[in-house]
Amino acid sequence: MDILKVNLMKGVEWMRSDFKFKFIFLCASHTLLHVYTNLPLALLPVLMKEYNLSVFIASLIISIPRIIQLFFSLPTGLIADRLGYKRLISLSLFLEVLAAAVILFYPSVETIVLAFSLTALASTIYHPPALSAAADILPLNFRSRGLGFHGASGTLGVSLGPITLGLFLNHFGWRFVYLIWLIPILIAAFIALFIDLDMVREKKIEEHEISISTPIRKVFTLTFISLLLLMLFRTAAGTSISTYITTYLTEDKLLDPALASMIFGINPLIGLSSSIIGGYLGDRLGWKKSFTIIFSTVSIALFIVMISQTAFQAIAFYILYGFFNSMSMPISSSLVANIIPSGARGTAYSIYFIPMSLIGIAMPIILSFLIGIFNISVIFPIAIILYLTSLIIVQLLKING
Repeated sequence: MDILKVNLMKGVEWMRSDFKFKFIFLCASHTLLHVYTNLPLALLPVLMKEYNLSVFIASLIISIPRIIQLFFSLPTGLIADRLGYKRLISLSLFLEVLAAAVILFYPSVETIVLAFSLTALASTIYHPPALSAAADILPLNFRSRGLGFHGASGTLGVSLGPITLGLFLNHFGWRFVYLIWLIPILIAAFIALFIDLDMVREKKIEEHEISISTPIRKVFTLTFISLLLLMLFRTAAGTSISTYITTYLTEDKLLDPALASMIFGINPLIGLSSSIIGGYLGDRLGWKKSFTIIFSTVSIALFIVMISQTAFQAIAFYILYGFFNSMSMPISSSLVANIIPSGARGTAYSIYFIPMSLIGIAMPIILSFLIGIFNISVIFPIAIILYLTSLIIVQLLKING
């Protein structure tokens, strides 16, 4: 009994101190966090049929969680910088468990909206502390690559949810997918409580490198605001394509809707490798050269899609676009870590996601009016202009790293 107790204590101590375990846990928890992320979109036609919902009500089921996610973005970053990382990571995973329980035991439209909102809130709570913890424990010369691995693990989770749904929907029903992932997420939530992810952060606070009472003042520098502007244009460009690409493929290229959806679903899987490659590129070439290559390539790829005469050509260059577009995320996440001191990174990452959330809500509405005036192909010149604007901002922006 004493030997078992000693071994257990050694195991807990290893979890607290070992760098590799901490990073592996952050990647694994990122995967588990995101297995529920894309299920609302995948389930939309199922829910409309099951509950006889109108398109407007169905859109509210998707929109309400996004609004809640946006509302809590800044507070969660501030809390992360005050309370530490592991508590919030654990809390976010427990919220995922609660969402699954709501889905399983209280099957109604209202509780489904509540569950989807809880998963959106969990994602909002998770990312500032998790990205801050990863940035703190990763060596500087491995930071972009490490954040690339972390981003790829989240992309894996985004893919796993709909894939699991496809495997079990016709045999056990859609709620079974929430049950499958509940236990692993619950285990991860408990493990998070025993991992010391706050050591670097607490050390920097003790050394007075940052003032924990004023993280916002440390964040809002001209350089960080310029980075937000860059991400605003980049997100607007990406949203222009991701929102309406399946509509373009079905209306303009006459693809079957199921095939168009499968092509659209390839992008998250491509993101597994491209995020890692993007992180490697950022470490080897630096952020400026990397962004220049990425934004130039995606602009060219979209132009070829726009002028393509065949569906095959459009699909091939859309996949090329998706590959390079996903490469930018670990580099931008690493830039935040370079700009912001450790104890204010939670706030920085939460603010970093706010423009993306705002443009993600507004851009589809703006584009719907332009598509009505012109046609579906208008998404490409708009996206190209936005990416070229991002490229110009990259040349003007000065950040070390």
